[in-house]
Amino acid sequence: MKILKVLIFISLLTIVIAGCANTNKTQDTKKILDTDLKNYTNEDVSKHNNANDCWMIIEDKVYNVTDFVNSHPGGKAILEGCGQDATELFNTRPMGSGTKHSKKAQNLLQNYYLGNLTK
Repeated sequence: MKILKVLIFISLLTIVIAGCANTNKTQDTKKILDTDLKNYTNEDVSKHNNANDCWMIIEDKVYNVTDFVNSHPGGKAILEGCGQDATELFNTRPMGSGTKHSKKAQNLLQNYYLGNLTK
């Protein structure tokens, strides 16, 4: 019985230590990602201006939405923003409802964030 308690204790201790190690790894990865963010110019973004290579600026942040182009619920309307500042397009959707994109769309956009616009 005593051996069983010791084995259970060792197992729980191993789980706790592994969990702490994963937390530190996640924090280290986030630090690396934060420091890897770059600053981009309008000229940098303008080179990525088609369906196969689509970057855009929204609210002074640069996004690479190339992988989302074919999934965009508004179809090819997303292509209007490739290679340029698409803030107004994103906030007004002139080819669609004329309203700002949903909170879901705003959250989804974060998956494509590259860095900030320098002026």
